[in-house]
Amino acid sequence: MSKAAALDLIRKNLFYGSTDYTKNQPDLFVPHKFRMLAPSQMDGFVATLRESLPEPEVLIYVHFPFCFSECLFCNSFPHQVDQAIQQEYLQSLLREMEILAAYGVFAGKKAKGIYFGGGTPTSFSNAELGAVLEKIKAMVELAEGCSITSEAHPATLLVKNRVEGLRAIGINRLSVGCQTFDQEILRICNRKNTAAQLRQIVDSVKGAGLAINIDMMTGLPGQSMASVRNDLVILETIRPDAVEYIRHEIVNPLAVELYKQNPDLVVDSDTLFAMVCATQEWMAAQGYEQNGSFSDDRQWGYRFHWLNEMPIIAFGSRTRSYTKTICYDKHEELSTYFNIIKKGLLPVGRSIALTPKEQMYRSLLLRLQLKAGLDIQQFRDRFGQDPREVFAAILLKLEEFGCLVQVDGSVRLTEYGAYFVEDVCDYITDMALREESELLVRTPHSDGGTSARLD
Repeated sequence: MSKAAALDLIRKNLFYGSTDYTKNQPDLFVPHKFRMLAPSQMDGFVATLRESLPEPEVLIYVHFPFCFSECLFCNSFPHQVDQAIQQEYLQSLLREMEILAAYGVFAGKKAKGIYFGGGTPTSFSNAELGAVLEKIKAMVELAEGCSITSEAHPATLLVKNRVEGLRAIGINRLSVGCQTFDQEILRICNRKNTAAQLRQIVDSVKGAGLAINIDMMTGLPGQSMASVRNDLVILETIRPDAVEYIRHEIVNPLAVELYKQNPDLVVDSDTLFAMVCATQEWMAAQGYEQNGSFSDDRQWGYRFHWLNEMPIIAFGSRTRSYTKTICYDKHEELSTYFNIIKKGLLPVGRSIALTPKEQMYRSLLLRLQLKAGLDIQQFRDRFGQDPREVFAAILLKLEEFGCLVQVDGSVRLTEYGAYFVEDVCDYITDMALREESELLVRTPHSDGGTSARLD
């Protein structure tokens, strides 16, 4: 089949356009299955959590939900930076870690990866981030080669000695949100960063001995193919260690209102499809890996191990943790988060006990985002069933769409299927929900209490 024919199949049968796409990947999200947890249930819940963690290694995620301003494309609904509130949050965060560690959850385990996300972790000082890392190291041993990543706003890395200070506290990888170098689009999105600044940052980060990723986006308000191509040219001159291209998820109320008032700014689906093709072809040509193409942990250690189903224990408000059998969320509201921790309790608000079928769905969704795909024999050994039988209808459709191939004892994405891994994930999520009820609909993985969608 020709490239044009293969892409046409995906475009007509699978592609979720500008307003239908949700960033559910990299994990399965089944919100209707959550059950609320009362503080009095925590002891029993943690006992279940310990039982669900037979693995010797875990991933640690820490959330810092504060930003200097809200970007229009943001789907994390951060709080405005405020020194007093951030200090209370930091102390609560450290206390939360102590409470969970006291239950013995980390006994005999090592941390394979640590990720500081947000929001903007670097809205906290190096010393404050260092205090969090020290607390982590006090409760769990770090595995050899542990990847320790912090997301960062470009402006914070331009401060003198900031990068060197991050290296000194133990950070060995930075992930910087850039999105685009197009100044008009950035203005619309309430963001400022230039190519010259990113080039300076990449050089200083590499010079300090850290790795660096740059996050980029397609489908931003008013974005054109010419703008995307110009971004790619600039990226080639900057040359970060890793690049992630994701699509603009229309979930922020600011974006919804903008598009209602200026519908011409919505990137049409055909143009968005072309943008995804262009950026993914460029990524492959430049040797950059992301969801759908990970072959090892060199560029994305934390994500690679996540997709291999390593458990994630998350700290902070509005975080989600996963083991192979359960998923649980922390309280979102800061006042609730603070008050529960002050009482010496874990701020877990809700949880899911994944059924065997949901575990199978999750394994399928995660493993397909790896270059090696889903190993059929490993699936059989774990679940006692053949994935080609369990997911016969889904796999058949994805094969018909040109996204999937069965080879060497595995089910994996094709070259172009990997380009549109986000659509594959949305499709699998839709099928998982539809299996239970035609009334269930996919919602954003990052859906918050104030989120909205376009009509």
